[in-house]
Amino acid sequence: MAAGLVVAVVAAMAAQAEAASIEVEDAYVRGLPPTQRNTAAFFILKNTGDRDLEVLAAPAPDVAERVEIHAHRHRNGMMSMQQQASVTIPAGQSVAFAPGELHLMLIELNRPLRDGDTVSLALQTSGGETLTFSAPVISVLKEGKSASGTGRVNSNSNQSNSNKDNMGHAHH
Repeated sequence: MAAGLVVAVVAAMAAQAEAASIEVEDAYVRGLPPTQRNTAAFFILKNTGDRDLEVLAAPAPDVAERVEIHAHRHRNGMMSMQQQASVTIPAGQSVAFAPGELHLMLIELNRPLRDGDTVSLALQTSGGETLTFSAPVISVLKEGKSASGTGRVNSNSNQSNSNKDNMGHAHH
């Protein structure tokens, strides 16, 4: 019985260490006209750990019905978005979620997001750890001028890993 408890404690400590090795920087959500039902979030994920980490989109029920990781693809002179099940952040490196590249799609917004609002978003590691962070809403008209968020990150242990499949794709 004691051995089982030790294994559980070690697993919980490993998940906390995994979450602690990801930093979110310069997060913001693109503010669009109130009639728009979808928008995107941008940020930089920095892996300060010594091993690669896989991150997945996590629900943000206060903001949108669905949250998905998307990437832009260029094929035959056309640009399209393609849903990604996950993104690997190499050890000691950063990956940018930026306009025209990787981004977090917020699909079927629950309410209009206004310039100056702050929303809570989340990502999940493949180990089941949930990382929450705050991102200000910045109007698309101001985007190039002040797209720099707080990057505040909070990690919470989450045993559920139900978003791993992320089936279905919304076209925007």
